[in-house]
Amino acid sequence: MGAAGSCARVTLLLVLCACAHRTVKPEQRAARGGGIVHHVHAGETLWRIGRTYGVPLEMLLRENALEDPTQLSAGTELFIPGAMRELPIPPPDMPAPAARISSSTHHRSPASIPRAGGRPLDAAARGEPLAWPTSGVLISGFGERDRDLHEGIDLACPEGTPIRAADDGVVLFSGEQKGYGKLVLVAHDRDMVTVYAHNARNLVSAGDKVSRGEEIARVGRTGNATGPHLHFEVRIATRPRDPLGFLR
Repeated sequence: MGAAGSCARVTLLLVLCACAHRTVKPEQRAARGGGIVHHVHAGETLWRIGRTYGVPLEMLLRENALEDPTQLSAGTELFIPGAMRELPIPPPDMPAPAARISSSTHHRSPASIPRAGGRPLDAAARGEPLAWPTSGVLISGFGERDRDLHEGIDLACPEGTPIRAADDGVVLFSGEQKGYGKLVLVAHDRDMVTVYAHNARNLVSAGDKVSRGEEIARVGRTGNATGPHLHFEVRIATRPRDPLGFLR
């Protein structure tokens, strides 16, 4: 069937598995043996849950067919394959949130917005910087904007410019959301998630493993975007952080 045919078969199998898992509740699966049910508490993330139980993130995604794995609400039941008992999830090792940039920063010219190289790494990076996800001009920084928090940075570049994973990880979500347009979310170590939004085209699917620098999407203007650019976010335990503290 060739590469295209093989990808189509794999995608179909993942869809069928997801549909099958939705029809069986986690407690029913646990009753059959081979795992337990974990009851999600406020603030827990899929990455920390997987690390605690020693279960790969992609397996948790597949076994639970999550609609939006970045938004785990308290009380959600997850099937944890291979676990013998429910475990407490340690709290994140989180430094204090970065200070917000004043609204005046947003109105500076791109050249006047501080570049990452002139500032120390965010403590949450733990000495491991991220790679720039695309080449472009920094047109909007992180911080308050018109009384709202701009939770990432915007990089203007021609439509169709490659968007690359900022680090090794697993794709949590690849699809479309209101405002963001087409977007990709990638989970990394350190309880980190990176967000790539307003894409013209996504090139990966949920559950895919990606490598640092691997092309995952193309720059576009979908969602609330007045021109082609990449909206890029860094989140630690779901909290937005200034990406310029991570990029090198």
